[in-house]
Amino acid sequence: RLVKMAAFEEVCACCAPIEPPNRITRVEPKTFLANERTFLNWLSMSVTLGSIASALVAFGKANSSQAGAIQIMSNVLVITAICFCVYAMNTFFWRRRRIRRKDEGSFDDPYGPLALATVLTISLATTFATGVVKLFENEYVKTTYFAASHK
Repeated sequence: RLVKMAAFEEVCACCAPIEPPNRITRVEPKTFLANERTFLNWLSMSVTLGSIASALVAFGKANSSQAGAIQIMSNVLVITAICFCVYAMNTFFWRRRRIRRKDEGSFDDPYGPLALATVLTISLATTFATGVVKLFENEYVKTTYFAASHK
């Protein structure tokens, strides 16, 4: 059996391309709202990290003996907060585009949250390590604890 494809073209029925069925995909408003809610949750985490960094900067100005360490901690947290903002915005627009085009398939990102968790863990470890180093550089800690342990 032959199928007429174009004006002068005939193809065997088994080789003819399959046309997709005419389906109207309905996107409910809750899908858009869920995307926005997820975006706002990521931004909330970013604002929290930025607020902690700002508090560290304010504390660093009040305590000038540890200003360098606190500056390092706050910079690391600000960079982490910026990473969270960029990821949230990128994911929001990616999902919104897919929702508007009514793409089928998965809307999740298996690697982004893992990468952000890694960045957050590294930044918190850096903050902790900087605090521990500054603690052991303190003269009071050296004279009190190390002198007692060496007697």
